[in-house]
Amino acid sequence: MNLLEPVVQALPDVGGRSLLHLQCASGEESLSWAVLGAQVTAVDISDGLITIAQRKAADAGLAVRFIAADVGALPADLRSGMFDITYTGGGVLVWIPDIAEWARIVASTLRPAGKLVLYDAHPVTECLEGSDSGIVVAGDYFARGDHPETSTGWRHFPGGEDATSTKVEFLWPLGDIVTSLIDAGLVIERLSEFPGAAAWRFGSQQRQAKRLPGAFLLIARKP
Repeated sequence: MNLLEPVVQALPDVGGRSLLHLQCASGEESLSWAVLGAQVTAVDISDGLITIAQRKAADAGLAVRFIAADVGALPADLRSGMFDITYTGGGVLVWIPDIAEWARIVASTLRPAGKLVLYDAHPVTECLEGSDSGIVVAGDYFARGDHPETSTGWRHFPGGEDATSTKVEFLWPLGDIVTSLIDAGLVIERLSEFPGAAAWRFGSQQRQAKRLPGAFLLIARKP
């Protein structure tokens, strides 16, 4: 099971329900939802990752529909209000250049009474890093889409530091995330924050970082 406990607790019974997984990467969480009984459609922008996910689903004998598409340009059938649940999480919002448009797209995927479940890194944590002298501010919490961070390399897995492709990340304040979903017509039902201490981000300050918000869970309903 690749789903985190707060996420599973938020959706204790998905049996027979239609679920859209946005930004699914190589599909581990998508397959976990299918194991729990959901009828899963999963989307990621990477053709390569979708191919890996399809192979995993075939090997596991799970009927998950995987689609290669940009979350900002979903196929029309996915935006027709057909899903009971739309799930996304695990480092997804940093890739969204327009949070208001993202929220409108999410709302369009849900049928009436359908729910969005979002579990992601807390934006406070995203702009902090550990150093020998303590935890320091390493980013602008209010950068938004106007001031994205451009960089190369990946620090959260071994060998990723050598990657040379340029990546562009966006930091969205928690208030912007909530407000965008409200403006898109969704009703916020729950917003929970959790402590976090990513070793790759905080290093020797990992213990101190546990006193800071590391992740959040948001549940929103379409009226």
